[in-house]
Amino acid sequence: MSTTFNLSKDSLKEHAQAQMRRHLQMPNWTQRQKLALAARILFDGGHQGSGLAGQITARGERPGTFYTQQLGLGLDEISTDNLLLINDDIEVLEGNGMPNPANRFHIHIYRVRPDVNCIAHTHSL
Repeated sequence: MSTTFNLSKDSLKEHAQAQMRRHLQMPNWTQRQKLALAARILFDGGHQGSGLAGQITARGERPGTFYTQQLGLGLDEISTDNLLLINDDIEVLEGNGMPNPANRFHIHIYRVRPDVNCIAHTHSL
């Protein structure tokens, strides 16, 4: 007999999350690693983004900082070594290269949505 059939949606979510914590071991990736991996997954899914026609960003470890790709690098070229750490004025704090000034709209979203940790703007085929 089913033990979950009459559970509420919240209870089902809690049950599923407990199972995932028990059975799925997630690597302890850094924010840089997660962003680089997300970029590669998007590229593999047919999304285009070269810093001109699409950007990807993620919150940095320190408040008011964000990781993004260098202007002109495609999603398939992003690695942990070539990501930029920028501030909310789009100034480079770590790394070499220029971020896309269009990342400004990401910063606005991060300011009003503290629950958002990553934003991808791509152009699919």
